[in-house]
Amino acid sequence: MDRTLALSGLRVAIFRFAPRAPLRLQPYAGSVWRGAFGHALKRIVCTRSLVPCAGCPLQAACLYPSFFGAEAETDATRPYILTPEPTPRGGWVGPGEPFDITLTLLPAAERAAAYAARALVEAASAGLTARRVPLDLLSLRPAHAPEVAGGGPLEPLTLAAPPAPNRVRLRFVTPLRLRLQADLLTGRTLRPAHLVAAAIRRLRLLGLAAPDELATEARRAVNGLEFADPRLGWLETTRFSTRQNTSMQLGGIVGQAMLELTGTPEIWPFLWAASVLHLGKSAAMGFGKVVADAA
Repeated sequence: MDRTLALSGLRVAIFRFAPRAPLRLQPYAGSVWRGAFGHALKRIVCTRSLVPCAGCPLQAACLYPSFFGAEAETDATRPYILTPEPTPRGGWVGPGEPFDITLTLLPAAERAAAYAARALVEAASAGLTARRVPLDLLSLRPAHAPEVAGGGPLEPLTLAAPPAPNRVRLRFVTPLRLRLQADLLTGRTLRPAHLVAAAIRRLRLLGLAAPDELATEARRAVNGLEFADPRLGWLETTRFSTRQNTSMQLGGIVGQAMLELTGTPEIWPFLWAASVLHLGKSAAMGFGKVVADAA
C-alpha cells in the first residue's frame, strides 16, 4: 500500500513586520492578528460600503464570507491559517524588533491570495491591539525552500510527508481544543487515535482528503496506542470577539508527548499533516499547532 501523503495547492509565506512603538501581545496572539486581518480584508473586498454581510445579494460571490462567515460550521473549513511566532516572554515587542507571522492559504483560497496578502499588510499598518500600534513590513518570503516552493512567496506548492520515523515527539505548541462527542478532551484523556481522527477529518473538510485505504489503515494501526512520557496540561486563554462584543475563554491542551511508530508507519502521514494544517477549534488563528519531530 502507498503510505505517502501530499498536500497540493497550498500557499505558505512568512511576513516579517516590525512595530513602530512598543507593542504588547498576549501569549498566543493569533486572535489579535485574525481580528485585524478580517477588518482589513473586508475593507478591501466589500463593494457595499461595509454593510453587514447578512442579506447582502453579493454574498455568494464575495471572498469575505468564506474567510470570516458567522456560521459555526465554517470554522473548520476556513481557507487560511495565521500563525504568529511565539510572543516574547513578558509580551513586549520593541520598536523595530522583527516579528514573523506565517500565512497559510489552502486550495479554496486560490482566487483570494493577492487580497489576503494585501489585507495582512494593511492590517499591520493600521495597527494592532487597542493602542493601534502600527507595524511596517520588512520582508515577505516563502516558508519553504525554493526547490519546494518553486516560485514566489505565495505561489502554489505541494508538500509531501517525509519518511516515517520510528519514534516521534509531538509538541502541542498552541492550545489544542478537541471534542469527543460533547466532551472536551484534556491532557489526561487525549489519545493518539484522537489526533489521527481529527487530522483525517480536517483533511476531508479542506478538500485535501487522503486515500481511503491509507486513512482506514491509520485508524486501525493507531487504535489502542498510548503516548510515552506524556507531559500534557491545559492552558486557558482569553480573546475578545468583535463580532460578539465580548471576551471569550478559549482553552486547550499544551505540552509534549512521545509516540512509538515502529511497525505503524500508516500513522505518520496524518501526524505530519497536523503539523502543517493545525487541528481543532480556532485553527485558523493558529491554535492547535502540533509539531511532529523525529526523536
